Amino acid sequence: MKQDYLRYFPKKSCYPNQLEAMQAIHDALVQKQVVLFEGACGTGKTLSSLAPALHIGKTEKKTVVIATNVHQQMAQFIEEAREIKKKQPELKVVVLKGKMLMCPKPDMDYDTCTLLRDNTYKLMEQEKDVGQLKNEMQSIRDKIKRDKDTSLIQIQRELSQEFDKEERQLHDTRKNSCDYLHKLLKSDTDDFRGWLFGGVRTPEEVAEWALSNDACGYELLKRYMKEADLLICNYHHFLNEDIRTNVLGWLDKGLKDIILIFDEAHNIESSARSHSSLTLTEITIKRALDEVEANKDKMALNDIETFLHVLLNIIRSTYESRLNNIFGERERVGNDWYDLKISDPQERDDFFRLKLMLALENAGIKKPLETIENIRSMGLQIDALYEKQFNEGKSPVKKICSSLISAIFLSEFMKLSNNISYYPILGVRRQNKEIYGRLELFTCIPKNVTAPIFEAVHSAVLISATLAPFETIKTTLGITRETHEISFGLTFPKEKRLTIAVSVPPLFSKDRENPVTKEKITRVLNDIIEQSDGNVIIFFPSFKEASQYRNRIRCNVPIFLDEVGVSAQSIRNEFFTIGESGKKAVLISYMWGTLTEGVDYKDGRGRTVVIVGVGYPALNDRTRAVESAYQAEFGHGWDYAIEIPTIRKVRQALGRVLRSPTDYGVRVLLDGRYLSTSGKRWGKYSVYNIFPEQERNEIVDVEPEKVKYSLMNFFQDIKKMGIKKKPN
Repeated sequence: MKQDYLRYFPKKSCYPNQLEAMQAIHDALVQKQVVLFEGACGTGKTLSSLAPALHIGKTEKKTVVIATNVHQQMAQFIEEAREIKKKQPELKVVVLKGKMLMCPKPDMDYDTCTLLRDNTYKLMEQEKDVGQLKNEMQSIRDKIKRDKDTSLIQIQRELSQEFDKEERQLHDTRKNSCDYLHKLLKSDTDDFRGWLFGGVRTPEEVAEWALSNDACGYELLKRYMKEADLLICNYHHFLNEDIRTNVLGWLDKGLKDIILIFDEAHNIESSARSHSSLTLTEITIKRALDEVEANKDKMALNDIETFLHVLLNIIRSTYESRLNNIFGERERVGNDWYDLKISDPQERDDFFRLKLMLALENAGIKKPLETIENIRSMGLQIDALYEKQFNEGKSPVKKICSSLISAIFLSEFMKLSNNISYYPILGVRRQNKEIYGRLELFTCIPKNVTAPIFEAVHSAVLISATLAPFETIKTTLGITRETHEISFGLTFPKEKRLTIAVSVPPLFSKDRENPVTKEKITRVLNDIIEQSDGNVIIFFPSFKEASQYRNRIRCNVPIFLDEVGVSAQSIRNEFFTIGESGKKAVLISYMWGTLTEGVDYKDGRGRTVVIVGVGYPALNDRTRAVESAYQAEFGHGWDYAIEIPTIRKVRQALGRVLRSPTDYGVRVLLDGRYLSTSGKRWGKYSVYNIFPEQERNEIVDVEPEKVKYSLMNFFQDIKKMGIKKKPN
């Protein structure tokens, strides 16, 4: 069969299985299937998906969209698109990021930017009307002068008065429009089009070009997006319904015209949950009350004011009671949102809602849903007023209507807070030493967001190094159409890698503080660091444990700690530099941090990776709510919501080393639950069988005191093969 899609494959040769993958993906996309594609890190999954997708997109007039939620992956997409474009210069690529990242006006907020845009289009229409009126006036003057027709003088006066009025309106609109967009709408932008599609431009490059040409980069991109063969974007451009609608409008396409590629697809579940969850802060409620106070003379707002006061008081009394009655709880509240339970995560008995409803009834609010609709109506009127004030120059920005925001949230909260698919939470945080609260309606079931997308697109590819088990991902994302499943393990030479499970006791949370256990783990880690032929990355279950062991490890090489809330970029780069120079350092991180995926520890950047413990996420109420929702919806709460995502995270961390056929390294699982014999020894607590079969078969059980010999022998064998470090 002729492999026409290879014209979009820019490499001189393929990795093992890459050609097979491209053919399988091509055939599946032709049949409009959803492809589930698992392949080890560094095996060329992205290009294997892009090449056939771009070929089919071209032949069937579809747009290929590739999305990620990892910054590093977007940079990789851009580089790979540039490689493809060198081979196929006619390929048109657009890279899309957030609107405000590309705005030429500093400190511009989204709502004001949108209103300025609307006013600019309005300005264009007004300028057209004024121009026509001016031409009409000139025509009347010419007739009066030529024909001496005095009957036209009155018409001339009326036109002149209308012209003056239109000019004043034009002046007001111009004050609240965007100069950059205005110039763009009146200009020929063929030069931008030629520049844009002459290469693969980053959003930063587009913004820089636009600024130097006094134009709006975001609007320039939108103008030419419909010509794109490939759109590179973030998850939120398609998981957020409102944003997706806008993007499809700019592409001039429906979902049926899209071939959608999700990279790092194991993250879709959590991303879909976060993109569909709703929040309402105490600050927003206070601002809504200010709006009520400001509009009392114009509207009957007694019930609305009462409702909002009751809501605010219940929020405050709920978190104050909790913070006052539980020792040390108030001190735990910091700059990040801190969850307080207001509903049972298993049964969804929303006691906050019961408390609120009782308080509303006692305050005389007999029909709370009707009052919420009244808040919405009031909010719509106030929102229209804010827009008018901005348009008339009475406000420098378009104010956000807090009443409308409150009504939208409350309507959904009343409808869904007892629904097993959602979970209400009261969060608190500090701002300027003061604590304030936030209600949240957390979405537990991702398929409510994703199922309509996968049902409607032409076809799709979900890529990940850790997508298995496929049945789980299909179930949780609501993929019901026909799928094609591809799974390639680590196809690089086996003799260049070693994967071991160390026979230490299971590191259950209750046992981690045991001094004997700590000493045993420390000895193994010191042995690993000593025997590793290069950089060592160690992932702990939590930052707390990472910090503890940072102080226990004794070695004569640099040690870096990935700290919570601190950018890891600088220490990561320094760590990379040491490894790439042929020397050794240790990087200590934690399983749910930012360094377990999307970071390429290729070649000397990482020679050994260690996973300490199983690293389950914090089993807080939010996690338990997801577990119970999954149990009710899918019948597999613990497996689907916690255990499988955790092992995916472990596998992602293991994949940080061994990134190419020439790479080599060691992967260590430091917990008894990873042993091949753990099923017999630890029963349901074993996680060995959750790994795909090919990966299980490579795990070698090793006693703690023999770990150093395993590494020593492996790295000696590597040297015998003539494989050398690659110092810069």
